[in-house]
Amino acid sequence: MTHKAAIVTGSSARIGRSIALRLARLGFDILLHYHTSEEAAQKTGEEIKNLGVECCLIQTNLEEPESGPALFSQIPKDWNIEVLVNNASIFQPSDFHDEGENKLDLHYKINFRSPYSLTKAFIRHSEEGHIINLLDTKIEENHTDHLDYLLTKKLLRDLTLIAAKELAPAFRVNGIAPGLILPPEGKNVNYLLQKAEKIPLKTIGDLTQIENAVEFLIKNPFLTGQIIYINGGEHL
Repeated sequence: MTHKAAIVTGSSARIGRSIALRLARLGFDILLHYHTSEEAAQKTGEEIKNLGVECCLIQTNLEEPESGPALFSQIPKDWNIEVLVNNASIFQPSDFHDEGENKLDLHYKINFRSPYSLTKAFIRHSEEGHIINLLDTKIEENHTDHLDYLLTKKLLRDLTLIAAKELAPAFRVNGIAPGLILPPEGKNVNYLLQKAEKIPLKTIGDLTQIENAVEFLIKNPFLTGQIIYINGGEHL
């Protein structure tokens, strides 16, 4: 039997976990990628299996060169990958006053080079498919206290648009740019609610809205090169 499958990177927790569970509900077997969060990945994997589909856990360090081939080499041969969700990323504060380039290198490796490598590995592995890149609403801004993070997400936005043009018609490539959905580590929902006062809809979103966007993109085969902003109008 050939498995209709999807890969979600960084899917042991948070947005990645939510997307993986929605894809499972849509009937996809899940290749659940994680790096160090093995216990959380196993727990998410059991939740996915309880939905009546298969789940294969894949451990890969996306900081390493050729992370795409490294991940795809672990895929069972009878799994037909139809969807790749590039979700894994890091989010650390940085600015022009930081010494050195270490933070830029780290963000670049995980937030951009890895999706780039995975995209190339995917098109070698499958004859057709759909790539969804998780971006950030702040790609429309030019001020930030997360300089290196923002630069790499802007790069991923451009990769999304270039790949959508170059890889069509066999592959569709779209992006989702979340806004105030989950608080960063060390913050709580009050942190988001305070920030929401400055955006048009003056409220925050939730994981269901990200899941719905993924399902919308998958079920609309005439869409490519699109970026869906789920942010209460923040990008305006």
